[in-house]
Amino acid sequence: MASKLVVFGGNGFLGKRICQEAVTAGHRVVSVSRSGKAPQGTELNDKQWIQEVQWTAADIFRPESYHELLKDASNVVHSLGILLENENYKKTLSKTPTNDSKSYFSPFQTGSNPLKKSSPNFTYEMMNKQSAVILANTFKQEILAKSKGEQAKVSERSFTYISADKGFPMIPSGYINSKREAEIELERMQEYFRPIIVRPGFMFDERRNAIGPRSLIHSALELLYCGNKFLLQNKLQFMNDLIRPTVSTQQVSHSILKKIENSDFKGVVTLEEILKT
Repeated sequence: MASKLVVFGGNGFLGKRICQEAVTAGHRVVSVSRSGKAPQGTELNDKQWIQEVQWTAADIFRPESYHELLKDASNVVHSLGILLENENYKKTLSKTPTNDSKSYFSPFQTGSNPLKKSSPNFTYEMMNKQSAVILANTFKQEILAKSKGEQAKVSERSFTYISADKGFPMIPSGYINSKREAEIELERMQEYFRPIIVRPGFMFDERRNAIGPRSLIHSALELLYCGNKFLLQNKLQFMNDLIRPTVSTQQVSHSILKKIENSDFKGVVTLEEILKT
């Protein structure tokens, strides 16, 4: 029987590719998000895998809204999180081109009015750390309930957390700090499941050709990376630490499924390892 994989944030930029990869690999896939809606397909073959996924709505901060989905789950993926404590930035990154270039980068500017935050949960602490800890604890409780006091087979269950390679220039340190703090909390639960910590860099989608903010940032980062590699020949360590390679959502999702299906693996998946898959 195919194992059940539950992806929180499964209709997001990376989450949908994790769902697609999991369906292709033969898993039973459930996507959990606030809306419960399936993503819009961009290619003809998207319709097929989208139909194979169970799209469900739930609130990650309310375990009672989704704990039933975890009862028979073998693998859970946390593909949620924020780069900025500004709810508009994700919409900005997915925008199509306009003549107003300032609107692309306004969410990245510092000094924004904190009173404009519409959700108290839209913080690094809540979205990047606490949401993962709450989900992991809920998964742990379901594992304990199912094992009925017997020692659970850790190798049969995994919890994947989408962390980050490093912080980004102009991004508050709270971003990467919250990711690392979440990693520590998840590693403390390895007696119940295999924690898989994935650390990608800036992500792009191989199948999206639209020109917009994410595409512009991707191109700029690629240019910097190539300049560091071919002109500076990676001789300056501080530049190597600052300018990191970009990675596609397809590469990340493929790497995730390989680690999930390797019952002996637990721990950190580095950006370099992702790029080798």
